[in-house]
Amino acid sequence: MKKYQIISKDIEKKIKAEYKQGQKLPSIRKMMDLYQCSRSTIISSYQELIEKHLIYVKPQSGYYVAYINNSLEESQNKYLLNTGNPIVSTTSLVDAKHCLSIAIDEYSKSSLNLSLQGVESLQDILPTFLEELGIYAKKEDIFLIQGITQMLSFLTTFKFNHKNTILIEEPTYSYYIQFLKSLDLPVETIKRDENGLSLKQLEYLFKEKNIKFFYLTPRNHNPLGTTLNTQTRKKIASLALKYNVYLIEDDYFGHCSFQSHYLPLYYYTGGKNCIYLTSFTKTIPYLRIGICVINQDFRTIFDQIIHQSYYYSYQLPSLISQATLESYIRSLLYQKQTQKIYQTLKKHYQIIKRYKKTWDINLIEVIGDYSGYYFTLKINQKISLDLLEKELNKKSVYIARNERCFYHKEHFNHSFRISLAQVTPEQLKKSLDIIYQTILSLI
Repeated sequence: MKKYQIISKDIEKKIKAEYKQGQKLPSIRKMMDLYQCSRSTIISSYQELIEKHLIYVKPQSGYYVAYINNSLEESQNKYLLNTGNPIVSTTSLVDAKHCLSIAIDEYSKSSLNLSLQGVESLQDILPTFLEELGIYAKKEDIFLIQGITQMLSFLTTFKFNHKNTILIEEPTYSYYIQFLKSLDLPVETIKRDENGLSLKQLEYLFKEKNIKFFYLTPRNHNPLGTTLNTQTRKKIASLALKYNVYLIEDDYFGHCSFQSHYLPLYYYTGGKNCIYLTSFTKTIPYLRIGICVINQDFRTIFDQIIHQSYYYSYQLPSLISQATLESYIRSLLYQKQTQKIYQTLKKHYQIIKRYKKTWDINLIEVIGDYSGYYFTLKINQKISLDLLEKELNKKSVYIARNERCFYHKEHFNHSFRISLAQVTPEQLKKSLDIIYQTILSLI
């Protein structure tokens, strides 16, 4: 470690322990005397602290302590397995600044008045980008959205195909369940587990239950972490076309899925009767932006309803968000970011596989395909989840019970979801040790 880095570390300790926000730091000359070093060494130390956002400089005045976020340090001592939102710092700050800077320069003289499909130059590159995901769509079929949840609520309130029953997997995305329960709509459910779902039951529901659309997450399922096999996906697509049921395909983690030869439902339907949704919020947390792909057959209805809602245009991702995403894609930095996520997740998967081999399957069962942020731990019915959760919280391990992911609470399968979004490989090891030892103590 170089001398300026040693000095920087020492000053950082003092900032966190002694200094107050806004306090002026000693001058460069005083620091030279204190650390017995050159002017350039102190300047390098201060510059490193500036890059960490711990201090800032006022021209002709000096260096000052910036905002000190003690909660970040506290969170490092916690094992946050309950959230699917990645930490912003997982994205390179240098890359983010670069892409944002380009976006600002490019659109500094542009109006905020965007078309309903967003920035045209971004729209131009999205068809090629989506081809890598098995989505072959025309530019005019691609819409930018603030997130999947936004579009789900939008589609749910649509009136189309003279049907009104919503079909969902059980378990499924908890926030969508909450949204559905706030509406007076008929809802049907179909069981999803580690083996997939019953195609026989699905056909019955499509045929008999006046299904408006079937919302599902074929790969990297939330909360299970599983992926439907190719045969199942093909059959679901075939049944949707046969019974004229729309599929709402949630592929929120598609760009970071590394299953080989995976093709989405949208591909197998030829785009008919399928609306494809994906998001960038899991890969670039700085941005709240996603994509909705709508086939031409549905566009007439979709356009009519959009234009009936004046305020929809203001629900688009901001101009700068769109332009920043464009910069990420064009510069190949997005590919760099997804590879970084993959390398981290790969370490996580190796750890989980090792632990799985040592655990008593009668006490705890691991469900998941080792491909996304999530997997599920199914716990022996004899163990109280209330007590388990309470004991884990005492040890700073925070989990998410899957109960909230079931539309019918009585279908809950005594499990909880593990998220890898905010834990390092080392934190994952420690938290899995704590979880298993706690389970053993409750037998």
